[in-house]
Amino acid sequence: MKFLILSRLSGIYSTRRLVQEIESLGHRAHVENPEEVAEDVTADVLIPRLGGFRYEESLASLEHLQKSSRIQRTLNPLPAFHDARHKKRAHEILRDLPQPKIFSKVTHFPVIVKDCLSSQGEGVFLCKDKKELEACLMKLQGREILFQEFIAESQGRDLRVFVIGDKVAATIERTSANPETEFRSNLSLGGTAVLASINNDEERICVEAVHRLGLDYAGVDLVRSQRGSLILEVNPCPGLEGIEKWSQKNIAKEVILYAESVVRSHSQR
Repeated sequence: MKFLILSRLSGIYSTRRLVQEIESLGHRAHVENPEEVAEDVTADVLIPRLGGFRYEESLASLEHLQKSSRIQRTLNPLPAFHDARHKKRAHEILRDLPQPKIFSKVTHFPVIVKDCLSSQGEGVFLCKDKKELEACLMKLQGREILFQEFIAESQGRDLRVFVIGDKVAATIERTSANPETEFRSNLSLGGTAVLASINNDEERICVEAVHRLGLDYAGVDLVRSQRGSLILEVNPCPGLEGIEKWSQKNIAKEVILYAESVVRSHSQR
């Protein structure tokens, strides 16, 4: 099989690991910048690895490729990729699953303010009073935002649940470098992690969230609150470095094996 990975940075960990496992399984791997894709490129499997930089342009390239007859199967296709990435749209799609509340306007503090298209913890702020909120809104001027309930009992801690197809491949618990001052637990912001486990109900809602969004695989961020476990976000382009390091599992290989299975199933039909 031929795999095409859309990624601006071919040398970053996640892209490199996917290429390694594609080739180790006897397939061909090709990495393209989403804005520089050759018109004659073909692939059995397309894997978008799209970050926040020039996001709209990257989406346009993904859409163009999907509409062509040169790609057989996309892992996390449009519009599922964008629905998951856009925090407000994802919250609405998952409205029947347990999530923190979102508000149309701020009536009490503290409150979480999010850029709807942010990633890796960037564009996410904890506002403790009106002054902090005003400063945050100035910083996010021109961006689509949402106001989200702050789950105080989980400050600086969450679970990253990596779902592939119908199963949870690995779970880690992430903790911020200083939970007393940093509410975000992202590893990209200096957080650490340990191998963790989840119960059957938590596994069910994580897999259900990925399926409802129409994704093949994703990183589901889960927090444990006083009223039960809540889905914070579903990441359609989850990093592999942290989950592989702390779980000691070959997640990249599992993603590629899943891609093999769905392409072969499609071909047989």
